[in-house]
Amino acid sequence: MSQKLPTQFASLESFCPKWLHDTEAKRNNVRISSSMEEIGEFYEAVMPRFEEIIQYLNGFKLSELPAAEENLLNLMFSFVEASTPIERFNSPIVTKSFPPQRFTIHEDTNSTTW
Repeated sequence: MSQKLPTQFASLESFCPKWLHDTEAKRNNVRISSSMEEIGEFYEAVMPRFEEIIQYLNGFKLSELPAAEENLLNLMFSFVEASTPIERFNSPIVTKSFPPQRFTIHEDTNSTTW
């Protein structure tokens, strides 16, 4: 997976090495293994551009996303992972539940249908 984002979102590329992943399981693992400071930095960088990014991605068919736009979409999926600790729990893990190590995400990574 290329680390490159569309040109107008290049300022977010510094977050790609940590947060850009193509599966929910990987994104979830990054969230639970990150500090609140790391999650907060990512959240604060993306949140002001959230609507702009969504509007930009809405200009493409999901099944025909170019590589940079697919990377941006995956980064936004990570943003969703990061928003829960910031907006709800003030913790990288969901509080008052069983340990995240017991939670297994099953996903079909070969599926091309949304």
